Amino acid sequence: MSTDKVVVSDTVRITVKFKDIDSNGVEVELNPISVNVLIKNSSNATIVSEIADEISSSIYYYDYTPTVADTYTVKFTGLLANSNTVVVEQKLYVSSVSKEYQPTITLKNDEIITFAADVSPLYIDPDELLPYFPDASRLEIGEIIHNHSLEIKSIYSLLDSEEGNNLSFIALEYIKAATACELSRTYGYGGDDEVSIQLGDFQLAHKSIPRSKITRDNATTWCQIATALRKEMLANRVGPLRFQMKDLPTVGPVYSGGKMPQVDGGKVAYLTDRELYGPVRTIPAKQDPMPNRGLRSRD
Repeated sequence: MSTDKVVVSDTVRITVKFKDIDSNGVEVELNPISVNVLIKNSSNATIVSEIADEISSSIYYYDYTPTVADTYTVKFTGLLANSNTVVVEQKLYVSSVSKEYQPTITLKNDEIITFAADVSPLYIDPDELLPYFPDASRLEIGEIIHNHSLEIKSIYSLLDSEEGNNLSFIALEYIKAATACELSRTYGYGGDDEVSIQLGDFQLAHKSIPRSKITRDNATTWCQIATALRKEMLANRVGPLRFQMKDLPTVGPVYSGGKMPQVDGGKVAYLTDRELYGPVRTIPAKQDPMPNRGLRSRD
C-alpha cells in the first residue's frame, strides 16, 4: 500500500532498499545480514521495534497497521557483515475522519523553473550586467553573452578549453557592451540616441551628433561603445603581410632598355631625362641608372 495517503486501520507495507555509491559514482546494492525496524509517534514514544522481513538481499519491508492518527517516524537499521550499520528513515502520516496529517513543508508559492541548453562558451558572468538590466533574466543575458562569446572565439580562433580568463580587456568589454546594446533595445537602459521632453509649448530634445568615426572618446550609447571596441579589436588583428619594392620611376609604359615604339613607322624611340623624370628633375650622369642611349634613331 502507498504511504502517501494512509488512514487509521489501514495496513501499509513500508519497503526499504539498501544501496550505496562507489568511488566511480556507480550505484551498488548493500546486503545487510539483519534489519531492524523502529516506529515512533510524534511524542517520540516507541510503537514498534521488530525485525523487518526480507524480499531480497538488499530489499526489506514491514507491514504496519496504525490505530491512532499521528505522524510516525519509521527507521530501518541494517547491520552489515563488517559490523557497520546503514540507517534509512522516513515519515509516515496517518489520518482519520476527524484529523488529517500531512507534510509540514510545502511549496507556499508557485515557482517557475526554467531549463536551458548548455551555453558554452560564456566568457563573462551574466551577473555583471544584471544591475544595469534588473528586469532581464540571467538566462536571457546569458544567451546573448553566449552569442557574442562565439564571435570572439571565431575572431581569435580560440580553443574549446578557453574560459575567458586569458582574453584581453577590449574583448571582454566588447562582449559586455554588445550584450548591453541588445538588451537596451528591449529594456531601454543605457542611453538612447534621441531623448525628447515636452511640457506644453516647451520642447527639449537631446540628439547625438552625427559622427563619421565612432571611438571610445565620443561614443554615448552601448551600441556605439560596442562598435568602437570591435573596430579596435579587428584593427589589432591586422598587420602587414608583405612589402613589394617599386621599380625605377617611370612615366607611362616603359619598355626594356628605355625603348618605346613610335607611333609612326614602328621605329623605336628612346626617352630623354626630361620625358622620363619630368621637366624640373635632372639626374647627374654618375647617378643615372639608365644605360647610355646615344642618339635617337631619327636624329
